Amino acid sequence: MNLQTNSPQISVGRRIAIFTFLSIFSLTTALRAQQSSSSTSSPNTSRPQPAPAPTSSSFMDHLVLEGGAGGAMSAGLQTGQYVHSGFTGMGGAGYKLNKRISVFLEGNYYYNSMPSALLQTIQQSSGHYNTLTISANPMFHMFQGQKYGVYAIGGGGFSHIATGFSKPIGSTINCNIYSGLGYAYLTNFCNGKITGSSYSSSQPLFDFGLGMDVRLFPNHREILFIESRYVHIMTPSNQLPGPGIGLVPISAGVRW
Repeated sequence: MNLQTNSPQISVGRRIAIFTFLSIFSLTTALRAQQSSSSTSSPNTSRPQPAPAPTSSSFMDHLVLEGGAGGAMSAGLQTGQYVHSGFTGMGGAGYKLNKRISVFLEGNYYYNSMPSALLQTIQQSSGHYNTLTISANPMFHMFQGQKYGVYAIGGGGFSHIATGFSKPIGSTINCNIYSGLGYAYLTNFCNGKITGSSYSSSQPLFDFGLGMDVRLFPNHREILFIESRYVHIMTPSNQLPGPGIGLVPISAGVRW
Protein backbone atom coordinates (compact mmCIF):
# COMPACT_ATOMS: atom_id res chain seq x y z
CA MET A 1 0.00 0.00 0.00
CA ASN A 2 2.78 2.38 0.81
CA LEU A 3 4.51 1.70 -2.47
CA GLN A 4 1.34 2.43 -4.41
CA THR A 5 0.63 5.74 -2.65
CA ASN A 6 4.23 7.04 -2.75
CA SER A 7 4.84 6.31 -6.44
CA PRO A 8 2.39 8.97 -7.77
CA GLN A 9 3.81 11.59 -5.38
CA ILE A 10 7.37 11.00 -6.64
CA SER A 11 6.18 11.20 -10.25
CA VAL A 12 4.40 14.50 -9.65
CA GLY A 13 7.46 15.99 -7.91
CA ARG A 14 9.69 15.04 -10.80
CA ARG A 15 7.31 16.62 -13.24
CA ILE A 16 7.24 19.82 -11.27
CA ALA A 17 11.07 19.90 -11.09
CA ILE A 18 11.44 19.24 -14.81
CA PHE A 19 8.83 21.91 -15.65
CA THR A 20 10.56 24.41 -13.39
CA PHE A 21 13.97 23.62 -14.91
CA LEU A 22 12.64 23.99 -18.45
CA SER A 23 10.92 27.27 -17.58
CA ILE A 24 14.11 28.75 -16.10
CA PHE A 25 16.16 27.50 -19.06
CA SER A 26 13.71 29.01 -21.54
CA LEU A 27 13.63 32.36 -19.73
CA THR A 28 17.44 32.49 -19.56
CA THR A 29 17.77 31.69 -23.25
CA ALA A 30 15.23 34.39 -24.15
CA LEU A 31 17.05 37.02 -22.07
CA ARG A 32 20.39 36.15 -23.69
CA ALA A 33 18.85 36.37 -27.16
CA GLN A 34 17.36 39.79 -26.39
CA GLN A 35 20.68 41.13 -25.11
CA SER A 36 22.48 39.81 -28.17
CA SER A 37 20.02 41.44 -30.58
CA SER A 38 20.09 44.78 -28.75
CA SER A 39 23.90 44.88 -28.74
CA THR A 40 23.96 44.09 -32.43
CA SER A 41 21.42 46.78 -33.37
CA SER A 42 23.04 49.55 -31.31
CA PRO A 43 26.07 51.21 -33.00
CA ASN A 44 29.47 50.62 -31.53
CA THR A 45 30.65 54.09 -30.65
CA SER A 46 34.11 52.91 -29.68
CA ARG A 47 35.00 52.04 -33.29
CA PRO A 48 35.35 54.75 -35.95
CA GLN A 49 32.72 54.62 -38.66
CA PRO A 50 33.96 54.33 -42.26
CA ALA A 51 33.81 57.53 -44.32
CA PRO A 52 31.11 57.67 -47.00
CA ALA A 53 32.25 56.97 -50.52
CA PRO A 54 32.78 60.13 -52.58
CA THR A 55 30.08 60.84 -55.13
CA SER A 56 31.14 60.95 -58.77
CA SER A 57 30.99 64.39 -60.44
CA SER A 58 28.67 64.90 -63.38
CA PHE A 59 29.17 66.73 -66.68
CA MET A 60 27.36 69.80 -65.33
CA ASP A 61 29.86 70.06 -62.46
CA HIS A 62 32.65 70.60 -65.02
CA LEU A 63 30.70 72.91 -67.36
CA VAL A 64 31.59 76.63 -67.20
CA LEU A 65 29.67 79.49 -68.85
CA GLU A 66 31.03 82.99 -69.35
CA GLY A 67 30.03 86.44 -70.54
CA GLY A 68 31.67 89.85 -70.56
CA ALA A 69 32.28 93.17 -72.34
CA GLY A 70 34.95 95.83 -72.65
CA GLY A 71 37.00 97.94 -75.04
CA ALA A 72 39.09 96.96 -78.07
CA MET A 73 42.14 99.00 -79.10
CA SER A 74 44.13 98.66 -82.31
CA ALA A 75 47.61 97.16 -82.11
CA GLY A 76 50.54 98.46 -84.17
CA LEU A 77 51.19 101.65 -86.13
CA GLN A 78 49.87 100.36 -89.45
CA THR A 79 46.77 98.86 -87.86
CA GLY A 80 46.11 102.10 -86.02
CA GLN A 81 45.92 103.95 -89.34
CA TYR A 82 42.95 101.82 -90.43
CA VAL A 83 41.19 100.95 -87.19
CA HIS A 84 40.04 103.23 -84.38
CA SER A 85 39.38 102.03 -80.83
CA GLY A 86 35.97 100.53 -80.15
CA PHE A 87 34.15 98.09 -77.89
CA THR A 88 33.71 94.33 -77.63
CA GLY A 89 31.33 91.76 -76.20
CA MET A 90 32.06 88.09 -75.58
CA GLY A 91 30.42 84.86 -74.47
CA GLY A 92 31.26 81.20 -74.39
CA ALA A 93 31.21 77.84 -72.69
CA GLY A 94 34.03 75.71 -71.36
CA TYR A 95 34.86 72.40 -69.76
CA LYS A 96 37.01 72.27 -66.63
CA LEU A 97 39.44 69.36 -66.92
CA ASN A 98 40.95 69.88 -63.46
CA LYS A 99 41.72 72.66 -60.98
CA ARG A 100 44.13 74.43 -63.34
CA ILE A 101 43.18 73.55 -66.92
CA SER A 102 39.99 74.41 -68.81
CA VAL A 103 39.06 74.55 -72.50
CA PHE A 104 36.67 77.22 -73.83
CA LEU A 105 34.75 77.75 -77.05
CA GLU A 106 34.23 81.51 -77.30
CA GLY A 107 32.46 83.98 -79.55
CA ASN A 108 33.44 87.68 -79.72
CA TYR A 109 31.97 90.76 -81.35
CA TYR A 110 34.11 93.84 -82.08
CA TYR A 111 32.91 97.23 -83.28
CA ASN A 112 35.62 99.66 -84.43
CA SER A 113 35.28 102.92 -86.32
CA MET A 114 37.66 104.26 -88.96
CA PRO A 115 40.16 107.03 -88.14
CA SER A 116 39.39 110.49 -89.48
CA ALA A 117 42.53 110.57 -91.66
CA LEU A 118 41.42 107.39 -93.42
CA LEU A 119 37.89 108.71 -93.89
CA GLN A 120 39.32 111.87 -95.45
CA THR A 121 41.41 109.81 -97.84
CA ILE A 122 38.49 107.72 -99.10
CA GLN A 123 36.14 110.75 -98.99
CA GLN A 124 33.70 109.27 -96.49
CA SER A 125 31.99 110.96 -93.60
CA SER A 126 31.94 107.75 -91.51
CA GLY A 127 32.98 104.13 -91.67
CA HIS A 128 33.19 101.15 -89.34
CA TYR A 129 34.13 97.46 -88.95
CA ASN A 130 31.89 94.75 -87.48
CA THR A 131 34.01 91.74 -86.57
CA LEU A 132 32.67 88.37 -85.42
CA THR A 133 35.07 85.69 -84.19
CA ILE A 134 34.79 82.16 -82.89
CA SER A 135 37.79 80.43 -81.33
CA ALA A 136 38.86 77.51 -79.14
CA ASN A 137 40.99 78.65 -76.22
CA PRO A 138 42.66 76.50 -73.56
CA MET A 139 43.09 78.22 -70.17
CA PHE A 140 45.84 77.45 -67.67
CA HIS A 141 45.80 78.83 -64.11
CA MET A 142 49.36 79.69 -63.13
CA PHE A 143 48.08 80.52 -59.64
CA GLN A 144 44.85 79.24 -58.14
CA GLY A 145 43.98 80.14 -54.55
CA GLN A 146 40.79 79.99 -52.54
CA LYS A 147 39.78 83.50 -53.69
CA TYR A 148 42.18 84.79 -56.37
CA GLY A 149 43.59 83.26 -59.53
CA VAL A 150 45.91 84.27 -62.37
CA TYR A 151 45.69 82.52 -65.72
CA ALA A 152 46.98 82.46 -69.29
CA ILE A 153 44.65 81.86 -72.22
CA GLY A 154 45.16 81.50 -75.97
CA GLY A 155 44.12 79.63 -79.06
CA GLY A 156 42.83 80.09 -82.58
CA GLY A 157 39.77 80.18 -84.79
CA PHE A 158 38.04 82.10 -87.56
CA SER A 159 36.70 85.62 -88.06
CA HIS A 160 34.29 87.50 -90.30
CA ILE A 161 34.81 91.24 -90.84
CA ALA A 162 32.13 93.45 -92.44
CA THR A 163 33.37 96.88 -93.54
CA GLY A 164 30.78 99.61 -94.06
CA PHE A 165 30.82 103.21 -95.32
CA SER A 166 28.38 106.10 -95.17
CA LYS A 167 27.99 106.14 -98.98
CA PRO A 168 29.01 103.92 -101.92
CA ILE A 169 32.63 104.09 -103.08
CA GLY A 170 33.06 104.73 -106.81
CA SER A 171 35.79 105.78 -109.18
CA THR A 172 35.80 109.46 -108.19
CA ILE A 173 38.07 109.17 -105.14
CA ASN A 174 41.13 111.39 -105.28
CA CYS A 175 43.80 109.50 -103.32
CA ASN A 176 46.34 112.29 -103.86
CA ILE A 177 44.81 114.36 -101.07
CA TYR A 178 46.53 112.20 -98.48
CA SER A 179 49.56 109.94 -98.42
CA GLY A 180 51.36 108.22 -95.62
CA LEU A 181 52.86 105.05 -94.25
CA GLY A 182 50.74 102.04 -95.03
CA TYR A 183 48.18 103.71 -97.29
CA ALA A 184 49.42 101.93 -100.41
CA TYR A 185 46.70 99.38 -99.68
CA LEU A 186 44.08 101.93 -100.78
CA THR A 187 45.01 101.39 -104.44
CA ASN A 188 41.88 99.37 -105.12
CA PHE A 189 39.69 102.16 -103.79
CA CYS A 190 41.42 104.77 -105.94
CA ASN A 191 41.06 102.59 -109.03
CA GLY A 192 37.35 102.25 -108.48
CA LYS A 193 37.40 98.49 -107.86
CA ILE A 194 35.14 98.89 -104.83
CA THR A 195 31.81 100.35 -105.85
CA GLY A 196 29.55 99.35 -102.94
CA SER A 197 28.94 100.81 -99.52
CA SER A 198 30.08 97.63 -97.72
CA TYR A 199 31.92 94.36 -98.17
CA SER A 200 33.07 91.49 -95.98
CA SER A 201 35.74 88.82 -95.72
CA SER A 202 36.49 85.74 -93.62
CA GLN A 203 39.91 84.65 -92.38
CA PRO A 204 41.64 82.70 -89.58
CA LEU A 205 42.96 84.23 -86.35
CA PHE A 206 45.01 83.45 -83.25
CA ASP A 207 44.95 85.09 -79.84
CA PHE A 208 46.67 84.94 -76.43
CA GLY A 209 46.54 86.89 -73.19
CA LEU A 210 46.54 87.02 -69.40
CA GLY A 211 43.75 87.40 -66.88
CA MET A 212 42.83 87.47 -63.21
CA ASP A 213 39.71 86.08 -61.53
CA VAL A 214 38.15 86.60 -58.09
CA ARG A 215 35.71 84.33 -56.25
CA LEU A 216 33.52 86.59 -54.10
CA PHE A 217 31.61 83.83 -52.28
CA PRO A 218 33.34 80.55 -51.29
CA ASN A 219 30.26 78.35 -51.79
CA HIS A 220 29.15 79.84 -55.12
CA ARG A 221 30.23 79.11 -58.68
CA GLU A 222 30.28 82.75 -59.83
CA ILE A 223 33.76 84.15 -60.53
CA LEU A 224 34.55 87.69 -61.69
CA PHE A 225 37.37 88.07 -64.21
CA ILE A 226 39.31 90.76 -66.05
CA GLU A 227 41.68 89.96 -68.90
CA SER A 228 43.61 91.41 -71.82
CA ARG A 229 44.47 89.63 -75.07
CA TYR A 230 46.18 90.19 -78.36
CA VAL A 231 44.04 89.10 -81.31
CA HIS A 232 45.74 88.77 -84.70
CA ILE A 233 43.33 88.45 -87.64
CA MET A 234 44.86 87.41 -90.97
CA THR A 235 43.00 89.96 -93.09
CA PRO A 236 43.93 90.30 -96.79
CA SER A 237 46.29 93.03 -97.99
CA ASN A 238 44.15 94.38 -100.84
CA GLN A 239 41.27 95.80 -98.80
CA LEU A 240 40.49 97.56 -95.55
CA PRO A 241 41.26 97.15 -92.69
CA GLY A 242 44.62 96.20 -94.19
CA PRO A 243 46.82 93.11 -93.90
CA GLY A 244 47.05 91.27 -90.60
CA ILE A 245 44.95 93.49 -88.35
CA GLY A 246 45.76 93.37 -84.64
CA LEU A 247 43.35 94.13 -81.80
CA VAL A 248 43.89 94.32 -78.05
CA PRO A 249 40.56 93.77 -76.23
CA ILE A 250 40.37 94.42 -72.49
CA SER A 251 37.23 92.86 -71.06
CA ALA A 252 35.63 92.04 -67.74
CA GLY A 253 32.84 89.61 -66.97
CA VAL A 254 31.55 86.61 -65.03
CA ARG A 255 32.17 82.89 -65.25
CA TRP A 256 29.85 80.46 -63.49
